[in-house]
Amino acid sequence: MLITSDTKTRSLALLAGFLFGISFPPFGIVGGFAAFVALVPLLIAIEDTKRLRDAFSTTYLMMFVVTLIATYWVGGWRGEGQVDPFLMVGGVALAMVHPLFLVIPVLVYDAARRRFGRRSALVLLPIVWVGFEYWHSTGDLSFPWLSLFNTQTYNTAFIQFIEYTGSYGLSFVIVIINILIYSLFRQRKILGLATTVALHTVGGWKRRRLILASALVALIVLPYCYGFYQLGQSSITQNATRSLRIAIIQPNINPWDKWSSGTNQITDSMFRSTRTALANLTAGADLALWPETAITYPITQPWRKEDLRNMFSFVSQIGMPVLTGIPDREEYVLGRDTIPADAKKTNDTSLFYRDWNSSMLFYFDRSGKPTYQRYHKQMLVPFGEHVPFVDELPILGEWFKWGVGLGSWNRGEGYEVFTLPFYGQQRTQPDTAKLCTMVCYESVYPSYLRKFVANGAEIITIITNDGWYGNSSGPYQHNRFAVLRAVENRRWVARCANTGISSVIDDKGRFVNETEVFKSASIIKEIPLITSQTLYTQYGDVIALPSFWCTAICIVVLVLMRLLSTKKKNDAV
Repeated sequence: MLITSDTKTRSLALLAGFLFGISFPPFGIVGGFAAFVALVPLLIAIEDTKRLRDAFSTTYLMMFVVTLIATYWVGGWRGEGQVDPFLMVGGVALAMVHPLFLVIPVLVYDAARRRFGRRSALVLLPIVWVGFEYWHSTGDLSFPWLSLFNTQTYNTAFIQFIEYTGSYGLSFVIVIINILIYSLFRQRKILGLATTVALHTVGGWKRRRLILASALVALIVLPYCYGFYQLGQSSITQNATRSLRIAIIQPNINPWDKWSSGTNQITDSMFRSTRTALANLTAGADLALWPETAITYPITQPWRKEDLRNMFSFVSQIGMPVLTGIPDREEYVLGRDTIPADAKKTNDTSLFYRDWNSSMLFYFDRSGKPTYQRYHKQMLVPFGEHVPFVDELPILGEWFKWGVGLGSWNRGEGYEVFTLPFYGQQRTQPDTAKLCTMVCYESVYPSYLRKFVANGAEIITIITNDGWYGNSSGPYQHNRFAVLRAVENRRWVARCANTGISSVIDDKGRFVNETEVFKSASIIKEIPLITSQTLYTQYGDVIALPSFWCTAICIVVLVLMRLLSTKKKNDAV
């Protein structure tokens, strides 16, 4: 049977998409290893493409397969209970549109290959890939879920070096590994055909293969050597003299019911879940951690004074602060207040408002005064929580609305951390802990979270509600991605999810506790407070930022060269 060139190219693209797709959780460490070779079939497939558009169609096919395998769950196809049409449309749109973004680094590589040659383009590829990943984590359309570094969350020993480079350094290494394997394949192919060439030329190719193989072994072995060394060393947490005892409450409330049930019913459910978790606790705890939007209404508003009193009454009864997800709201009256540019209108033409997906820390200060601190979520899910470019085109906010309390949140500002008063050293000495709270999707942004740790956060807390997506890959991926944030910043992570998975991860990326999905559960854990900072925490994206600017320059140069080439052709005619 004759296999055409097009059939071979499509088969290689499908293979590359399959390997890349299964490299994301929940396929374990074996799936993660697939990322080391996932780009090889793609590089082979686009070798003989005649035009840039052929490289585009080949890469789009690959990325479409990746999106189907790794993010099929976005459509809510396995959602528990109600299936929402908005989620389904969003899932289809993501599968069709997101590959258009993911093809960009490969198109830049292929354009460079045609202009400068294969070797120069291969040198450029890791830079372009990381530069793209960094760019794709910024702006209203950011969606870094399928970043290459997210494939290695089971590979605990291999990822330990990201305390220096950040996760983008991990992507850089993975791309180079793929390039080395691809180059070895090409060298083997060349040697297989080299029966009539000079012996000294064959010898040169063999030496090149040896260099490539040595570089490949070093690039795989050295991270493992450092990783096993780190995992075998005493953790900095063993030398920590301060710790915080956190009670993580997983209530397992159907997310659809949260927005249709009475507000008091949901809050009472959280009160019961917390009391149940603390019932048999003899040593007490310093903080109760609730999931995203555990409270579904803004209790700090004037008309909710009674609800706020009830909250502080509960905090007093259990004897510890509560950190919870909650909507926050501010209102502005025309003629009395300055109306912010991003404020939204109400039916009352004189009344404007802003609202945020938030977290709040409710506690009593040292003087016994009821107090709360707040944080407004900044990294919002495109279309799900914030309509892209709605600030520039407000009418878009009317076109995209999701009827479950989401879809039009305002974006928060700043990198302040919560300061939590507690009693340390056998709970006798007054102390203060600093912690940051990432709300759901924010935990997949390495550059963003780093700023909070640089600002003094001693513990990372993550609150989320992944119940929209049922027992699919989504909740497992989201949970595993937190491993990278722990290692990058050498911080323990306390993660609270409404329907699971809730977890505690140590500063080396190892799971200490984990709950099951769709079960009421709790975790009570003493978590060390760490103040030292990694090089990545201190200095940030020293690989990603230069890669981004190099990529931008490369694209400009390629475009200019294409325009000049076209002009010369036209002038010649």
